[in-house]
Amino acid sequence: MPLSSINIGTSGLVGFSRQLETISNNVANLNTPGFKGANSQFSALFSGGSGIADASTGSGLAMLPSTVDFVQGQVSQTGNDLDVAIDGQGFFVLRDDTGALLYTRDGRFTFDNHSVLVNNQGAHVQALGTDGGLHDITLDGVRTNPASASATVKLLGTLSTADATKVVSGITVTDGAGGSHTLSVEFKNNTAVTAGSWIATVKEGNTTVATGEARFVNGVLAPAFSTIAFTYNPAGVAPMPMTFVLDAGTTSAASGASSLAVSSVDGYSVGTLGSATFDTSGKLSLSYSNGQKATPQTLALASFGATSELEQGPGTSFRSKRAEAGVLGVADGKISSIAAESLEGSNVDLSRQFSAIIITQRGYQASSELISTANQMLDTLMHMKG
Repeated sequence: MPLSSINIGTSGLVGFSRQLETISNNVANLNTPGFKGANSQFSALFSGGSGIADASTGSGLAMLPSTVDFVQGQVSQTGNDLDVAIDGQGFFVLRDDTGALLYTRDGRFTFDNHSVLVNNQGAHVQALGTDGGLHDITLDGVRTNPASASATVKLLGTLSTADATKVVSGITVTDGAGGSHTLSVEFKNNTAVTAGSWIATVKEGNTTVATGEARFVNGVLAPAFSTIAFTYNPAGVAPMPMTFVLDAGTTSAASGASSLAVSSVDGYSVGTLGSATFDTSGKLSLSYSNGQKATPQTLALASFGATSELEQGPGTSFRSKRAEAGVLGVADGKISSIAAESLEGSNVDLSRQFSAIIITQRGYQASSELISTANQMLDTLMHMKG
């Protein structure tokens, strides 16, 4: 029947038009980070009919919901500190302003005016806490790194028996409030009184802070006389237990000029936040001006038994069709890892899309021709004269 053919042809036009919409959306998002292309699905319609063979005849084309292709896109470096990509399985977890969870592969993140890590649509990026729960990633409370008081000063080199004294000056130590103080230590040859003995005097300016003794036995530093332990009391701050350590492995009472010098001083002043990025396990890595680092939170990743559990959400995000469907975890370096300062690109294959455009165009043209032919047949029928 011409009318049935027109209806069938029309279903083809509608179906191919919708397929073109899907293809157009794929191509338009060719450069959208984390975008996942979709594929149209068709189904044949059948209806019962009567005829010589009493067979069913086709009734045209039906459109099924599009399926999303979750194949990973190419990961490329961007140089932006807070850009992250998942290499492997899983999705970043977001929480929108209604409290609902979203899942995405688009790792374009930044800190908003409230110091909360968000995506480009303002959804809060989630961390997995030690309690197993989800929490916002925030800079609150971690913009500065507290000072750590110096506790150990290490000295390396030699004390020569040819020298009467050896002064090591310019030793900068840090108190618990982050203030700095300059100390010196003078070693005075005391071998006339006790063989291999050196009397040590620690000073701040002209003020004696502590005294002690270094002693060598047969030219080798005696472990019992290799440290000077004392409590330093700088003005205005809490007392500081401190130890000057001579390295027994390298310090000796050798002849020639003394070479004793500072090897290291621990402790550091208050540091301000310099940069924030992520490591390969998804930990937020903070670097401070005092040389310290901190990793306060870890990006949460969600995995799903089947991607069919996901449906399209806003932008490049997805929603779970059922509550708590995702299994929460973190990047383990095996199934998934985090690529810092990188983004995952769209997984759209442009060559496949161009092929699909040609097939869709031909299908649309054929359906249009079918309608034209059926219309001509109907017109002929209407003009028949008995």
